[in-house]
Amino acid sequence: MVTHNVPVYAQRGNYAVGLTRGLVESFLMSNGLPIYATGSGYAGDDYIADVRKNRDGRLQLFLKEPGQKNVLVNIGQGTHYTLIEPTPTVYDTDWERRYTTGYTIRKGISYDGLQTLNGQGFTGSITFRATEAYLNYMEACYEKNQNLDTKAQAYWRALRTRAKVDPDFNATIAATQMDKEKKDWGAYSAGQFVSPTLYNIRRERRSELMAEGLRWMDLKRWRAMDQLITTADHFEGFKLWGPMKDWYKPEQLIYGATDDKSVVSDPARSEYLRPLEIRSNALSYTGVKFAMAHYLAPIATEHFQLASDDGTAENSVIYQNPGWSLISGTAPTGL
Repeated sequence: MVTHNVPVYAQRGNYAVGLTRGLVESFLMSNGLPIYATGSGYAGDDYIADVRKNRDGRLQLFLKEPGQKNVLVNIGQGTHYTLIEPTPTVYDTDWERRYTTGYTIRKGISYDGLQTLNGQGFTGSITFRATEAYLNYMEACYEKNQNLDTKAQAYWRALRTRAKVDPDFNATIAATQMDKEKKDWGAYSAGQFVSPTLYNIRRERRSELMAEGLRWMDLKRWRAMDQLITTADHFEGFKLWGPMKDWYKPEQLIYGATDDKSVVSDPARSEYLRPLEIRSNALSYTGVKFAMAHYLAPIATEHFQLASDDGTAENSVIYQNPGWSLISGTAPTGL
């Protein structure tokens, strides 16, 4: 039997991998409108419960909220379950329990206490999903024809109906303001905003497939990170420095120190928790950037040697990806 610890960490802080504010805010309201649109009904983000109100069913289903039950059957028969979802422990130094952004996902959870026995579970792993095929078709159809055929439209409406979102995607497109979607890197290709239609196809993909291991591939094939070459971005989580700060004791929210004593980001930087900007000596303290070379991975030196008559990388019949050197361990150039 193959075992894994996904059920355990889905009941905790996701092994210190939190959801970003950008992801959470990209989800539509159940009426199909973006959160910023007039009449959307967005309740704000002062509390996690508010964030989930009247939202896309996938966010309501998968975004964890304090007080929710994590185990429904075989209570007491597991060893590593978290019976009730706690207040996010953003201050915890134990990576198995730390909530890095305050937002965590319950996708992949099992409500069976036995799936946490000795810290291991044996739930199945989904490999093929019809929804991914629908999304692939929708995107390809629009990229090829700059419009959606009847099949693509039917797929999109089916996805939204299943997610309990108003199936009128044209209303969403009409209400989309690209300058307000800039926290989502998928809004860009080659440093420029894509059309609202294409962006909303990408949004649908992000909402449906979150935490399923496809986002990095998507961002690279969309060439969605050029804007980060010159302008740093800042990863943010929940609004820690709003009313939710009262969930914690003052001594739990230490900030401003350059050593390991700081556990949360300074409210002067943002009212939202910035997990990569907790200590000023961190490389990510001023934000994150990107290099063109990282759209492609470097080819290993050994591969050049194996494809060379004399065993040298310089005389190999294959060539290195742009921005990378033939010398192993060399940083990419600023292409």
